[in-house]
Order: sequence, then structure tokens, then C-alpha cells
Amino acid sequence: MTKKTFKSLVIASFWVALLIAFVVFIAVGQSEQEQVAKEQAAQVAKAEKIALIKKQIKTSLSSKDYQSVVSSSSKYLAAGDAELNKLHSEAKEILDKIQKDKRTKELLAKLKKTPPTKEFEKNKNLYSQLVTLHPDNKKYKGKVDFYSKRIEKQKKIKLAAEARAKKIKSQFSLWDGSHYQLEKLIKRGMNDPNSYEHVETVYWDQNTYIVVQTTFRGRNAFGGMVRNFVKAKVSLVDGQILQILDQT
Repeated sequence: MTKKTFKSLVIASFWVALLIAFVVFIAVGQSEQEQVAKEQAAQVAKAEKIALIKKQIKTSLSSKDYQSVVSSSSKYLAAGDAELNKLHSEAKEILDKIQKDKRTKELLAKLKKTPPTKEFEKNKNLYSQLVTLHPDNKKYKGKVDFYSKRIEKQKKIKLAAEARAKKIKSQFSLWDGSHYQLEKLIKRGMNDPNSYEHVETVYWDQNTYIVVQTTFRGRNAFGGMVRNFVKAKVSLVDGQILQILDQT
């Protein structure tokens, strides 16, 4: 290959490469333009969609269909449209107030049917719900505090009654219900303690003490089995016999 031929070949290659680069440049430019056009079309379509949604929302708002407004606008809040966001906020605020007023009426209606001096837990629960709805309402807060104290007092009374019942129960035999101390006293006074047979023991709670009556059988001085009873005043503290009230 001559130098002249080689030089011509290089020049031709150069122009071919330049032509290819130009074609690629043109193609890329067209592709970018098409992409920009697509994005612009998408933005226009989105704007038109938002405009249609806002029109529908305003119609629902004018007819006071606040639930529909909130539901429809929630789907498009990410679009960042200021007017749409404002319509959503207005509708939600009104809807929340309507729902709060409705719930308040329901709770107050239930309170009217709930005895204020008996069902403390239920009353406290209802007023607690009202406080959640109306955190600044002093009346509702006062009622929650009132019933909380009543419930606490009721618990203390219940615990005291349970402790009292346990203390009284501990004075009696789990086997036959006899009173330990009264039975000892009866046996000490019997002609034949070994013949003692427990029949029945009952008691009456007298607040500061209890009255216990035991019916029993035993042999008398003549050897016969007789039925007797002893009624006594008994201490709550230790079950000791305070006074014999009656006996046969």
C-alpha cells in the first residue's frame, strides 16, 4: 500500500467516524427530547387529574359529605397540592368534630342509665372516655377522680371484710364447724367430756364481736345421753370466750 493510499484511507475513516458520532448525537438528543416530552405530558395529566379530584371534592364538601372528601383526598396528599391539602384538613377537622360530638352523646346517654352510687367501675370508664375526648373538661376529670377514690375505698372495704371473714373462719374447725375455744369450755364443764358429740355450731357477727352457739350431746350424771347448747360472746381477735350468754 502506497503512502497516498494509506493517507486516503485514514481520511475516509475519520469522516466515517465523525458521521457515526453525529448520528449518535442526533439520536441521543431526540431520545432526551422524547423523555422530556413524556415527563411534561405526565405532569399535565397529573395536574388535570388533581384538578378533577379537587372539583369532585368541592362538590362533596358542599353537600357535607365529609367522609367522602377525606377518603378521596387522602389518596392524593403526596402530590403536594396546597389547595387539596387544605380541603382535606378542613373536611377532616369537621368530620372529627362530628364524630366526637356523636361519641360524647353516646357516652352521656350510657351514664344516665348507669347508677352513680353502685357501678363505680363502669362510671369511671365512661368518664375516662369523655376525658379522652375532652381533655380540658374539669367536670369529667373530677368525676374520674371521684369514682377512682370510690373504687379504692370499695377495694379497702372488701379487703377488710375478707380479712375479717378469714379471722372468724380460723376460729372454727374445717372438719365439723365446731368452735375451738367454745368446745374446750363445754368439755371442761361436762360430767363426761369423753362422751361429747358435736351436733351443730352457728354464729352471728355483731361487728365488734361474734355470738357463737354450739349444740351438742353428752352423758349426764345418770349415764344418759342428753342434748344441750351453749351460746357465748366471743372475741374477734383471738376467739376467746368473753361471756356465756345462755345454756341448757
